[in-house]
Amino acid sequence: MMKANEKELTFLINSIKDRSRGWIEAIAVISEDGTPLVHNSELEFNPEYVGAATAAICGAISAVIELLSTKGYKKVDIQLEGGRYLLMRLYKGNYLICLTRPHPNLGLINMILEAHLSERGE
Repeated sequence: MMKANEKELTFLINSIKDRSRGWIEAIAVISEDGTPLVHNSELEFNPEYVGAATAAICGAISAVIELLSTKGYKKVDIQLEGGRYLLMRLYKGNYLICLTRPHPNLGLINMILEAHLSERGE
């Protein structure tokens, strides 16, 4: 699996955010070890904390999947208080995460994520 470079990742997250029609408030790409690679956020955003939390969440999910003797996963959607969602997708050995505005159009967001991640050889 080929790793993406910073320029490609920046273009990717900016394209996804722009096409989300304002539904995505924050988006980032985090490496498997929790290192923040790129981010774009309208919120106060500490990339190091978000990276560490993302790695912990995804590590826990991987452990549960392994315990259940199933194959890996491609996405995780977490519904938060207040109608927001935290969306996590695997992308070229990294985690792409999005925080939505309250009560988002998830169909639109998922369609955008699917199109952008699959056309770039997820």
